Amino acid sequence: MSNVDNNDEKKAVLRFVIDNYREQLKTAKEEIKPSKISIDYTLLNHYYNQKFSKDFLQKNYRMNLKYVENRINKGRNDKNYISLSLVEVPPNVLLHDLDASYNGQLISTKAMIKNITPIQVKPKTVAWECRGCTRLQYIEVEKQIVEPSLCPECGGRSFRLLPESSTYHNVRYVKLEEPLELRSGGNSREFKGYMEDYLAGPHHNLKPGDVVDILGTFNVERLNPNKQDFEFMINLHNITPVNDSFEDYRITESDKEMIREMSKDPNIYRKLVDTLMPEIYGYDVVKEGLLLQLFEGNRPFEDSFKSDYMDRWTIHVLLIGDPGIGKSQIISALKKRAPKIISIAGTNTSQAGLTSSAVKDELTGTWAMEAGAIVLADTGILCIDEYDKLTPSAQKSLNEPMEQLSVSSAKANLVQTMSARTSLLVCANPKYSRFDKYQDLTKQIDIPDSNLSRFDLVFALEDKIDKEKDTRLATNLLHKENFINEVDVIDTDLFKKYITYAKTECFPILEESACKCLVDFYVNTRQTALRDGSAKPITTRDLMALERLTIARAKTELRDIASISDAEHAIRIYKEALKTIGLTPETAGEKENVLSNNEAELIQEAEGMIEHFRSMDGMFEDDIMIHVRHEIGVMSKGMKNIDVDKILEAAVKNVDG
Repeated sequence: MSNVDNNDEKKAVLRFVIDNYREQLKTAKEEIKPSKISIDYTLLNHYYNQKFSKDFLQKNYRMNLKYVENRINKGRNDKNYISLSLVEVPPNVLLHDLDASYNGQLISTKAMIKNITPIQVKPKTVAWECRGCTRLQYIEVEKQIVEPSLCPECGGRSFRLLPESSTYHNVRYVKLEEPLELRSGGNSREFKGYMEDYLAGPHHNLKPGDVVDILGTFNVERLNPNKQDFEFMINLHNITPVNDSFEDYRITESDKEMIREMSKDPNIYRKLVDTLMPEIYGYDVVKEGLLLQLFEGNRPFEDSFKSDYMDRWTIHVLLIGDPGIGKSQIISALKKRAPKIISIAGTNTSQAGLTSSAVKDELTGTWAMEAGAIVLADTGILCIDEYDKLTPSAQKSLNEPMEQLSVSSAKANLVQTMSARTSLLVCANPKYSRFDKYQDLTKQIDIPDSNLSRFDLVFALEDKIDKEKDTRLATNLLHKENFINEVDVIDTDLFKKYITYAKTECFPILEESACKCLVDFYVNTRQTALRDGSAKPITTRDLMALERLTIARAKTELRDIASISDAEHAIRIYKEALKTIGLTPETAGEKENVLSNNEAELIQEAEGMIEHFRSMDGMFEDDIMIHVRHEIGVMSKGMKNIDVDKILEAAVKNVDG
């Protein structure tokens, strides 16, 4: 290609940018900080193709964009530099398909950030001063800093580097892997990415767990000149966080039409429930709860952790059950059909693996924050089997993401907040291998109260001996294919797309009758509990859970309005879940460690006795405890569900501060 042709192309691209992005350029030039203008590739390529009969990305596209950047930045400096980046470039490869055959090729794909280094500095142009005549030479840095060999003024060969007269740019390295919803067989590959200037600056907000569109050149590079080791490196020309990791670029218009038509089926809800895990017999209410978890409540329209006026929209579910009852099979079935899901086991997972960890980058030697499982599952579901095997501190570390939808970390001098808009499905075994719904829930599972209270639904799966039920179960297990074929199920890929579409396009609002139904249920339940001194009423946390379940029920049919029937449906599932753990709405507060009126009065009495006896000379602490325990035991006779040891423990804790 001649220089004349190339100049024509550069000027044509400059004219396109000036004509189509006049307002953005005007705004950017008024900024006193670096800024970026995103150029729509589809529009630019159509214009370019009409003028030169070829694709804009075929050759020299970086040179053409750099020419335009230099022209629009004439008279400006690095502090208010305007960068240009291409967006809406069609994906041309999946991350897991990249290998050595792609060396030197331009790639456009979707990825997820696993970790990212802090902003570093790299010389762009180095100033050298001749020690003989003080003449300055400016040499652009490509891979390494190179000292001049000769001074053109005096012939001198000795130079001094002047850092204050050199120019620099920001650089960052990022570790990329495939988003969960695009992984095949659960496997993932990692690739390093390199970015500089605006992309690596403080105004380009990137964090671990973000799903991003990337455009860059895929290279095989020799990272250490002294070794024969080669690695893949993606030199990023643009990296843009997408608004939603469920972005429906894979859902075609025909898919959307089919989904909307499906939603009109009066039996669509039943079909969705049957499709969720057809290979598992029974557990109908559990399946309904898990289906609503997939659809979740209403997330905010803007891409944020939470809006100022919204509660969380994720739905958390806890399954408690005897060993061997099929909890792991439920997780396995869900993994096949959830659009985005990560599954881990509590037996070999640490707190850092759950939330975030600080790792040392092998390229730069600096520390970077690496996302844990709940961050990587952002906007999806994290399944944790053997949840009771996690340490108490690991369980408590989930309190923030379960409620605030974020993970805040301060490690290795790095302070970072990562989004974790993740629903939790966890399975736990009872302490004594068999769950007894007539015993105190908190005594039967190794889960802290603060963590337990954040679950919207808690189901206990019991292995009841029943001849008729056991016969049906055994028959279906041995003839699983026949059982699955009898159920009217939706194609798995279409099922995932239906959920994805509902989460991103459907935002039902509660109609007045539905709102009144939930309010009446909440108020009446608490009033009933008030009349019973041993009751532990539901809290506002339960009310918000019911709202999320109501919204999710409406979303299963892609309705804009959540009706009273949706609210009644949510209340039914909530009651059924409580029933499995031996609770009712009037006693549901036990799940959140709410005290009954009787318990509160006994604790107050115990505190007074402890303080009184401690003020007396000659009484040992053990004698005081024996005496108080006896008195509380006498006072609590005739009261239901009173644990004297628990009363005494709470009283001592309050007195001791």
